[in-house]
Amino acid sequence: MINIFFLILYIVASQFVTGSDMYVLLTLHCVLLTIIHIKNKLNPINPIFIYYLGVIIVNIGNISLVDMVESGIRIKTYKYIIPKYILDASTIWCISSTMFIIGYNKYINKQIPKISFEVSNKNILKYMFVFLFLENILFIIGEGFNVRGNQLGKFFILLNTIGILFYSRLWAKERNKTYAIYAITLYLLETYFSLLTSYLRFELILPTFYLFTGYFIGKGDIKYVFSYRIFPLVIILIIYGSVFTALPKYRANFINAFQGEKDYTAVPYLSEPDKNASSGLLSRSANVAQMTNVVKLVERNNGPYNGKASAPILIAFIPRFLWPDKPKIQLGAWFAVEIGAGQVNDFGSINNSINMTVAGELYLDFGWIGVLFGSLFFGGFIAILWNSTNFYYSAYNLTGTIFGGYLIMLSIGSYADLQIVVTLISTYLIFYLIKRIATYYIKQ
Repeated sequence: MINIFFLILYIVASQFVTGSDMYVLLTLHCVLLTIIHIKNKLNPINPIFIYYLGVIIVNIGNISLVDMVESGIRIKTYKYIIPKYILDASTIWCISSTMFIIGYNKYINKQIPKISFEVSNKNILKYMFVFLFLENILFIIGEGFNVRGNQLGKFFILLNTIGILFYSRLWAKERNKTYAIYAITLYLLETYFSLLTSYLRFELILPTFYLFTGYFIGKGDIKYVFSYRIFPLVIILIIYGSVFTALPKYRANFINAFQGEKDYTAVPYLSEPDKNASSGLLSRSANVAQMTNVVKLVERNNGPYNGKASAPILIAFIPRFLWPDKPKIQLGAWFAVEIGAGQVNDFGSINNSINMTVAGELYLDFGWIGVLFGSLFFGGFIAILWNSTNFYYSAYNLTGTIFGGYLIMLSIGSYADLQIVVTLISTYLIFYLIKRIATYYIKQ
């Protein structure tokens, strides 16, 4: 009932309040839901809990960005924001977020085939650590071999980061120092690798997120989050936040920012700082700028695109071995060009990519009907995928932990666009196949 109340409140309030007021209302809504969630569950860490926190962070960023715009401050990164559409953008975001939450809760008990597979053999766990350790070393020595630029490389990086969560969870659950060594070693290696090669600032803090998330999940009680154990995380976040605005100067070589290095010309394709750096960590989390442009595109088109914007996603279901020349799906790049925030260079590449957000893409393609029903079903989609992981069944649930950890991570940013649906379906099918093969051979 609380979500229905706020849904009606957003619809009514949008007629007489400002965009900032709408973001404040949604923030209070998610804070209330977070408190209720923690109170009712022994171990509340799951996609919807992280989604609440993610929405709160996004809203704080939106409020900060809107305040700067209204104060006449020029924000270079978000220079494409359209002030006249801020209220419309905030209303879309509030209603979409609420419908996602309603959909998640509605489908929370729906079941699809499980992907969970339990591995308790300590030798297998040791061999898996050795594999991830050597993989990290190989990536660091080769400075990545451009692994972040291909799908296979991204998959192995995902295994590395969620391997941190898997072992840190075992460390806390079993109080086993060996697992602690495994988790911390992988954490240090992956963080160092990210400092050397990452292009996105978020990737720097991701290993830290998995380390502490896994640890607190393993502890099995939310009270440990409010103990002295949280202090290392707070210190790391303070350091991260203090250098956040300097990081864009060192794209793909972030370690220089932490070393106080002034000469960033060592990166050959970045001979000068990113002049579009945002004003800080909070404003960088905002999504109001792109959503104001979604509203503008719908108005310019005299209505929604009726599926044309998201149509390229359909080709993602065609395997590349059947279509070797299948074009890349670059919805964010298309959107950047469409709103005038990106350009096509002489080689046919686009120099920028801006995510529309799921809420924005649904509104762009299908209007308010898309926002209401699309957000509802997307929330349910995430819920049934989470159910398939059996995440809390066992700390040794390898496939469930990996996929569940991935779902948790995606919930931080409240999802970039609808393209993630294809990725999630294919990832689920891969893990389901792994589970079936592993179960068959163990029974043999």
